[in-house]
Amino acid sequence: MKPLAYFLHILLEERGLREKLDQSRIPEIFRSIVGEAAFRKIESLSFTNGELVIRVSSPVWRIELRLRAEKIRHHINSQLGNSLVEKVTVV
Repeated sequence: MKPLAYFLHILLEERGLREKLDQSRIPEIFRSIVGEAAFRKIESLSFTNGELVIRVSSPVWRIELRLRAEKIRHHINSQLGNSLVEKVTVV
């Protein structure tokens, strides 16, 4: 007998919903990476075609996040268990 999670995983894969579920987790994972103070400086997060775009109003935070972009990408993908995020752009 297999656990319910196994069948849920198969259903998500068959329906093509796994990627959408992973995309919905990106803001939560991003917040855990940068912390609450930095997350409050974010105007918006968007994800399209493998690119995570982070819009920041503060020039200081923009520079900081640009310096950490590759680490952010790596950590998000690590948490998701796949390479969904191919690029992080900070504007």
